Amino acid sequence: MKFSACLRVEINRMFRSAFSWVFVILSVLSPLFGFTVFKLNGEQTAATQMIINPLLTGIIGSGILFALFTIFELDRTRKYKTAALTEAVAPPETLHAAKIVSAFCVSVATIAMTIFAYYHYTMINMRSFADPALYVSSYLIFMLPAMWIGIFLAAIFYQVSQRVDVSFTFVAACVLLNYSDFITRDFIFRWINPLLPVFSDGFGNAKPLRIGLYNRLFLLLFLGGFWLLSLLCTRKYEKGIFGSIAHNARKWYFPLAGAALLAASAYLYLNQPFFNKAPPEVDWEALHDTGPELRFDFLNAEIFPDVSKGTLRGTLTCVLNNDHGETVTRRMIINSGYRIYRMTINGESISHTDLRNDIFTLKHIEFAIPAGSGIELIVEYGGYPEIWGAYKTFFIGGAEISRDNIELRTHSLMPSLGAYDTTVRVNIVLPEHFTLIAEENSASCISVNNDGTKTWAITNSRDALEIYAADYAQRTIQAESMNAEFYFHRKFQDILEQNSVEEVLGEVFDYCSARFGPLHYLKNNMLRLIQSTAFNFGGGATPGVSEMSETNFSIYSLTDPWKGAAGREILAHEIIHQWWGLNRMIWENEDDPAWTSEGLTVYTTYRLYKEKYGEEYGRKNYVEKWEQAVEAMRRNFYYRHPEYLDRMPENFASRLRIRENETQKYSLMPLQIYKAAQLLGGEEAMDAILIALSDTNQGEPLTFQEFLDACGLTREELTIE
Repeated sequence: MKFSACLRVEINRMFRSAFSWVFVILSVLSPLFGFTVFKLNGEQTAATQMIINPLLTGIIGSGILFALFTIFELDRTRKYKTAALTEAVAPPETLHAAKIVSAFCVSVATIAMTIFAYYHYTMINMRSFADPALYVSSYLIFMLPAMWIGIFLAAIFYQVSQRVDVSFTFVAACVLLNYSDFITRDFIFRWINPLLPVFSDGFGNAKPLRIGLYNRLFLLLFLGGFWLLSLLCTRKYEKGIFGSIAHNARKWYFPLAGAALLAASAYLYLNQPFFNKAPPEVDWEALHDTGPELRFDFLNAEIFPDVSKGTLRGTLTCVLNNDHGETVTRRMIINSGYRIYRMTINGESISHTDLRNDIFTLKHIEFAIPAGSGIELIVEYGGYPEIWGAYKTFFIGGAEISRDNIELRTHSLMPSLGAYDTTVRVNIVLPEHFTLIAEENSASCISVNNDGTKTWAITNSRDALEIYAADYAQRTIQAESMNAEFYFHRKFQDILEQNSVEEVLGEVFDYCSARFGPLHYLKNNMLRLIQSTAFNFGGGATPGVSEMSETNFSIYSLTDPWKGAAGREILAHEIIHQWWGLNRMIWENEDDPAWTSEGLTVYTTYRLYKEKYGEEYGRKNYVEKWEQAVEAMRRNFYYRHPEYLDRMPENFASRLRIRENETQKYSLMPLQIYKAAQLLGGEEAMDAILIALSDTNQGEPLTFQEFLDACGLTREELTIE
């Protein structure tokens, strides 16, 4: 009996079997847990809550279920003692392969039903951020291959052991191993817990989808290779496993094909393009040591991002002067994912050495510069920008090139030769709907091309440039204390206008500037506030520029009762982080878990809207809610007896700890600051302390002890009874 005939029979049998449909229905239902009780990801974007969370539980459920389904299907002939009959019809390898491919077909039907089942609910709840392409591609890239991987694992273990209990044990071990540090520290091995830290609502998700597709391709090649090798274990003539392997080895095409797939998976593992090999410690001094100083007349760069592939190609041309009287060795700083295609000096090709000394997201290229003046150096470079590999267990932020977003920072736009106080001109070609934002407002569109792109020009005085480019809208806010340009993705326009973004920004700027002083990173009394992708988490600030993650403006964040009483007040909360979190940094500390930037930010939000709407409004919508939350936390049995929490299931304990931590940050700490103001004699005294704290020790994190010392209070005095 040919394979095609066996396959047709197996597919027909599986789809007619009630046993198969039990596994199909359970797999289809598994994403429900992610919508309701088992939300594994707390990031506040619509795509994370409505796609990632149900997807993760769907991956876990369907991956395990299809592994079990495969074990039971493969054991069917042994269980009912029909092996002698079936093997008389077709070789056991053919029957085995037909069952595996049939299980794949059942998984395809399962994913189609799953996508259809939750499509409308997901799109409705994502509201203006609904993204059908992201929804469908996420399930196809992550959940469908999870079932295939489960099928392969079960098939391999059963083919080797020929026992249900042993196969089940090894599958369970693989599930548990996927949550171990050994597996989670490297994205490429993760089967049922793929690297999905967040989905963006506005800036595209090419990066997590590319990483996920690469992960799935590696695992399928890797396990497909072992599955082909496991066919050698097919039992023949009651020879046992080793005798059967010796007999089946004559079918050389099985081990050859398996070895080819394993070799392909090894190539993918060794050449993954997403994360570099940099350690978590960064030696900034060594990184910026580019060798003997040179004089630069000018630098020009022509840059062409490929948004479909996520790569970049550029040419850097500069005229420099080596006044040292001899050849000197220089080091060029470049993104660790880029390669130098060619370097020339005065038209002659020169050799260069890639030191592969990954530091942060960068590395050095070493080359020699002869003595002389007016030396023309041309560098052709390009590649896929890599992410800092030290944090690849949870972080995928940093440089990105995609159809929806281009963010190139820390020498990912162009190599750095350490040039400063010179003329740097950069031309970059971008999709025509993109708006380019560069440092010092130095970007301008110089041409509209005939291929759906525009050419932008950037000027600067040094060769360290950072750019953001996306489908940005812009609002100008003119407050009494400062002015701001707010750039945000057009997908967020409706929700920001609903929450009166321009009015809120003006209120916050005037209030906080009057109470705590101006932001130290303003430039000419102007702030450029830029919304960036959710992959970056939080934000950051450089002179004149502040970056805020889109998570601060999502539909979930702007309805978070922890942060404020209404959407516009929550928006104000996020802007107030410019003072508490960026202007004066506040880092989380294990010794003071309640002391974060949230405490002072929530307190300041309360003060702003208490003064706007009155004492009763502030008391009812803030202080009383803090008191109620703290009281509820203290009445909780596990808060009073943490020793019992350690005995509870990890997921249950984790949810309680997260809830307790949120209460401490968003309610307990604001309440303690409120109490401190009362002990100091009023809000004016607290304002004097806060403006002093905001204006001193810039660049150093504000600690709880520093706050207490400034207030002249002790921890005991701020205890909430």
